[in-house]
Amino acid sequence: MPPAPCYPTRWLLFFALFSSLFAPSFAQNAPTIDYSKFELAETLGYGNLSTIALSPDGKTLASAGSRGDVLLWDIASRQVFAILKGHTGRINTLAFSPDGRSLASGSWDNSIKLWDIASQTQIASLMGHTSYVRSVAFSPDGRSLASGSLDNSIKLWDIASQTQIASLMGHTDDVRSVAFSPDGRSLASGSWDNSIKLWDIASQTQIASLMGHTSVLSVAFSPMVAA
Repeated sequence: MPPAPCYPTRWLLFFALFSSLFAPSFAQNAPTIDYSKFELAETLGYGNLSTIALSPDGKTLASAGSRGDVLLWDIASRQVFAILKGHTGRINTLAFSPDGRSLASGSWDNSIKLWDIASQTQIASLMGHTSYVRSVAFSPDGRSLASGSLDNSIKLWDIASQTQIASLMGHTDDVRSVAFSPDGRSLASGSWDNSIKLWDIASQTQIASLMGHTSVLSVAFSPMVAA
């Protein structure tokens, strides 16, 4: 297992990530953001930045890093409006639910936490992985969550009952990324074992293993486009 990266928290990196990951999600008439007015998370004492996620409506940005806290930013005012505490290790991954009401975070403490955005409170702590959680993703209908870990497993969770419903085994090294297909019927996972695996959600079985990389850090499906 390679050492976990420790990124320097610099505003340039923050906006490089912001632009490359989330700029395409904004409509053409989205408001212009004056980045210079944001406060640098590092100066607030929240350590090195590891991950960010944008809410579906584009109004809230979540960020997290080495301190194990989640910062919620209001895009319009460029200010932190909440700090979510609960993890005891670095947070590696964040994902908003499709309706934007919930946030999932995965950490070095081996847990996944679910947060209610309106009340800014923790609503669940999902335990089951035996090593760092590297990636989380909500299903398109928001009813399920997938997580990938350094324990080589992918776990599927039921959001309503807050319980594990499946453990998908097949990778032989760290699972670095998981992504649901737009119809929610399939899941893709990328691993340090150089493979991408496709999984059928209904049967909870592997349907393909795509080889060609020397390591896989991220996977994504193309969006479903109406005819």
